[in-house]
Amino acid sequence: MMDGSRMSLKDLTIDCLLRIFDYCSEGDLLSLCRADPALEYIIEAYYFHPLAYDLLLCGHRNNPRIEKRNRRRLTNYERIEVSRNWVSGTYFERPYFHHAQMFPTKLCLEADYLYITHACYLRKYRRASYDALHRRFDEEICTSAQTDISDFVKKNETIFAGRVCGSCFHYDTDSMVMTEQRMHPANEYLYCVDFVKDLYATSTDHCCRLWQRAEEFGMTHFDQVMNLPHAFRSLELSSDGQWLYGGLYTDDGRQALRAVHVESGEELVFSSKTMSIYDLKLKDDQVIFTANFDSTFRMFDRRVDRDVAIWDDPFDSSFYSLEYDGLHAVLVGTNRHARVNLYDIRMKKYVQLYFPGRTRNHNGLSPVYSLACDSQYMFVATDHNLRVFDFKASCGLRRDYSNIVYKRSDN
Repeated sequence: MMDGSRMSLKDLTIDCLLRIFDYCSEGDLLSLCRADPALEYIIEAYYFHPLAYDLLLCGHRNNPRIEKRNRRRLTNYERIEVSRNWVSGTYFERPYFHHAQMFPTKLCLEADYLYITHACYLRKYRRASYDALHRRFDEEICTSAQTDISDFVKKNETIFAGRVCGSCFHYDTDSMVMTEQRMHPANEYLYCVDFVKDLYATSTDHCCRLWQRAEEFGMTHFDQVMNLPHAFRSLELSSDGQWLYGGLYTDDGRQALRAVHVESGEELVFSSKTMSIYDLKLKDDQVIFTANFDSTFRMFDRRVDRDVAIWDDPFDSSFYSLEYDGLHAVLVGTNRHARVNLYDIRMKKYVQLYFPGRTRNHNGLSPVYSLACDSQYMFVATDHNLRVFDFKASCGLRRDYSNIVYKRSDN
C-alpha cells in the first residue's frame, strides 16, 4: 500500500475471504475462529451456515420442528459436528429409570422437560444443561385410577392421556385442573389418543371414537360425536382438525391406512399395501409416514394415492415407532433388541443403525415402544428402562453399522 501499512486479513471483502476459506481445512477454520471474533462471525455466518441447511437431525432450513425440542441453539459448526456423529454412529449411551416390572413407555420431549409414562403415572423430568435429564422427577401427574397409561399427547399446556382400561384424563398444566372420564368399556384395550383444539380422538381394539370437549359450570366433559368401527393401532388428527388419519391393527386386504373426514364421516381407503400399522406421523397435510408390521417403513402421498418410498429393515424386524425431525431424517424403532434405524428420506437405504448396549438389569431384547429426539439426544423407551444417546459427547464411542449386509439363506 502507498502509506506503507500492511493489509490485514480482515480488510478483505467477504467474497475474497470465502474464496480463501475454500482452501482451508476444518481445523484451520476453527483456529481462525479462536483467533479473532470478527473472523469467527464471518466463518459461522457465511461459511458454516449454508453447510448446515439440510443436515440430518441438525439442519435449520425452514426452522424444522426438531428446533423446538432443542435445549439450546447449536452453532452452525456444532450442527455439522453433531450430524456427523449421528451418521457415523458416534455417541455416548446412558440408561435411566430401570423398572423391574415390564410395561410399554410413552415419551413426549420439549425443550425444557421430558414427559414419560411409568405404569399408571405420567412423570415430568427437567432437562439439565450438564446432562440429558435430572434423575428425580419435577412432577408426577396421576389420578385415583391404577391402570397403566397406554398413550398420551401434550400440546401447549394441555395433556390428554388414555389408560388401557378405556378411561382418559385431561390435564391443564397451567391451572393444574384434572378431569377423568370413561370413554370406552373396560373390556376394550385402548391403543392411542390425539386431540386438536376441542376435538379429541380415542381408539381401542374394538372401535374409534371422536369427542367434543365442552365446559359447563366450570366442569370439563367430553361428548361423543362419532363412532367408527375401526381398531386403529395409531392415529393422528390433521392440524386443522378436518381429517383423522389412522393405521389399522390388522387388515386382510392389506390396506390398513385410512382417513376419515371429521364433519361428514366420509372414509378414504388408501392404496398403501400394508396389513398392519404400528405407528404413523404426518409429514405435512399430504404426506404420511408409517411404521409397519411387515418390516417396512413407508412414505405415502395422498395426492397420488400410493407409497412414494418404501424402506425395508435389514433384519426383517417389524417397526414399532417412529420420530420425524421435520426436514429429511426419520428415526424408526424396531420390535427386537431395542434397535433404532436412521433414514434419510432422500436416499433408498438406511443411514445408520443404533443398538443399545446391554446392562446388568436389561439384556436389550425389548421393542422400542416410543422414540423422542432433539438434535443432540435420542431417547429410547424399552420395556425395562429409558436409554439416552448423546451425540455431542466428546467421549462418544463409534459404533458404525451403516454397511451391514444381511443376506437370507437360499436353503
